[in-house]
Amino acid sequence: MSPEKLLHLAKTIENKMGRVPSSPNSPRPIDIDILFYDDQIINTQDLVIPHPRITERAFVLVPLAEIAPIFVHPQLSKSIAELATAVEGHKKVEKWHREIPNVSTIHRRAL
Repeated sequence: MSPEKLLHLAKTIENKMGRVPSSPNSPRPIDIDILFYDDQIINTQDLVIPHPRITERAFVLVPLAEIAPIFVHPQLSKSIAELATAVEGHKKVEKWHREIPNVSTIHRRAL
């Protein structure tokens, strides 16, 4: 899938989930961003990859560093792990998870 087709798919999903065009940083039900597309650099009117503000967002970089720590930002030549530890607020990002009950727990609750 091309980056442009991926963008179209992301916008379609956002629309189906109730997102309407609004001002930047306004509340929205979903926001799908394309952070990277392999090591490509794309700068068109509709699409900028790598995401232009990724280096400012601890809430993006810290979890990304857990799954792709050695991926290298194609413009900055720094790994995601390096960027994650350098971004302001990285120590404030906390993992959030819910325990998902296993099948036997669900079955016991149903009895």
